[in-house]
Amino acid sequence: MSSDQAGQRARPALAGLLDEATRLLGGDDPARVADLLHEAVLGGLDPDDTTVLRSVIGLVRALNDTTAEDSGVPLPRSGLQPVADRALVVTVTQDGTMIAAPEAMRDVLGYPPSAIPARSLGDLVHPHDLAGLQRAFASLTSSPGSQVAVDARVRHADGRWLVFAVSMVNLLETTGINAVVAHGHNVTEKRAADRALAVERARLRELVLHLAGGVVVDDGYRVLLDNAAFDRIFRPGRAVTGATVAELLDLIATECADPALSWEMLDRMVRSGSVHRGVRLALAGGRVVTCDLVPLRASSSMGTLWYFRDITRESVARSELEETNRALEEAANLKSRFVATVSHELRTPLTAVLAFSEMLEDCPDPLSAQQAAHLAVISRNANRLLRLVDDLLLLSRLETNQLSMSFTDIDVADLVTKATENHVPIGARGGISVTASVGDGPHIHGDPARLTQVLDNILTNALKFTRTGGAVRVQARADQASWTIAISDTGIGVPAADLPGLFEAFTRASNAGAAGIPGSGLGLSICKQIVAVHQGAMTIESTEGVGTTVRVTLPAGPGADGVVGIGGQLGGEIGEGIGTGGMGRR
Repeated sequence: MSSDQAGQRARPALAGLLDEATRLLGGDDPARVADLLHEAVLGGLDPDDTTVLRSVIGLVRALNDTTAEDSGVPLPRSGLQPVADRALVVTVTQDGTMIAAPEAMRDVLGYPPSAIPARSLGDLVHPHDLAGLQRAFASLTSSPGSQVAVDARVRHADGRWLVFAVSMVNLLETTGINAVVAHGHNVTEKRAADRALAVERARLRELVLHLAGGVVVDDGYRVLLDNAAFDRIFRPGRAVTGATVAELLDLIATECADPALSWEMLDRMVRSGSVHRGVRLALAGGRVVTCDLVPLRASSSMGTLWYFRDITRESVARSELEETNRALEEAANLKSRFVATVSHELRTPLTAVLAFSEMLEDCPDPLSAQQAAHLAVISRNANRLLRLVDDLLLLSRLETNQLSMSFTDIDVADLVTKATENHVPIGARGGISVTASVGDGPHIHGDPARLTQVLDNILTNALKFTRTGGAVRVQARADQASWTIAISDTGIGVPAADLPGLFEAFTRASNAGAAGIPGSGLGLSICKQIVAVHQGAMTIESTEGVGTTVRVTLPAGPGADGVVGIGGQLGGEIGEGIGTGGMGRR
């Protein structure tokens, strides 16, 4: 049944009740009036009519408050008290005279009976609201039986202004009442909350409307809100707000590359009632959109927040980046294969050159001084080139994870001591002192040949870049977790600008070339990768003109013996032909 139909059925009952109330008011049973009208309020009449009845009840209560003292008839206070507690009921005659129950004025507005304001609306209503209330009153009095509802600020006894929702009904022609009945509820806090909520809603709406992504909000049946970004993405060509959810799905699916499949997927998402994030939608024309769907639950109602983001540019950029990475990976593999091939091809003739050089040195016929000098140049440069080839092969295998290492328990103190002792004579020939300070500590697990290779390279660099009279110091210290090996020199140092790239392959300090010191720029890169395979770290500190300190940190602790690949897997033997002492230098 509609509210209009309910109202039509309720109004005859209301009229009968009012007639009965009028009759009783003229009799000697005012308590019966209150009971009768209160019963009507609880009887499920149309809301508008129950509002009128509540107003009439208040009026009867006010009249009863006055007549009960004289009649001595008890009133049904328990039934009417809830109305009085939260409402202010006054009657206003056609000439504007206001009558209010003293009890209501006290309970609602704080006025004691002795201090009730003068009996006019202007004494209670805020000046800014008075004109509107008077206009409503004038309109009301011109139409018997009509009702109006307005908000007005009413002065409390303590000076505060309280907001009341006032409902007025014209009962001027109702016998026994002959007044306008005004029924007001204190809604001060509610109106303040409504204003705050309206502000927050406006802010939220502005935020949604200006989001970069497309936003749609529905109530489970119709779209309540969409923003300009959504229109830009899907180009609906018509208003989306107000459309049904089914129409929204049609609109979105129409723009997709596969409308039927997209519609089914979106429909499943909506029906699931679950959160969905980052769902990709391929649109016609190659565009790509992601969709986030978040259910919005408010008591028993259900809605959805949709958020769309056009990621076409990001998708294209990602594809291009992936293609670039594939090309770079292929180029790196090609480079490694090329280096390995060329190195092998160079190694064969170099081996022959060195073999024949040794044969000439051992020739029974003595060589002339000039021949011996030429042979020494051949041997020296062939060995240098062979070391470079070995370094290239080693670097290639490190970069392609094809190098295997033989791991075992290592006494670091012994390893460092022996490596240092091997370089003492070399330093002595150049007038450079080489000393070591090695502490005790736990064994580590690693490849002794490769770690010796690392120490040899660092020590050789230190001697090569230190002038006569300088010093190279080796210090090795351990704690329970790791060993730290520091090799310091008093050499030419490294310019600060060169330090960040010093571990890159084929990179040398700029002052090394200027000083005419030879080197390939491979040694430190190889050392760092070997240390990394041992789960260690390698750092360089240097001051140009003062010296350099290289630190190698290696984790302590036992491990399984065996041949370990770069990836930590047991594998085959170390590659053929790759030496352990011929790395290029810094």
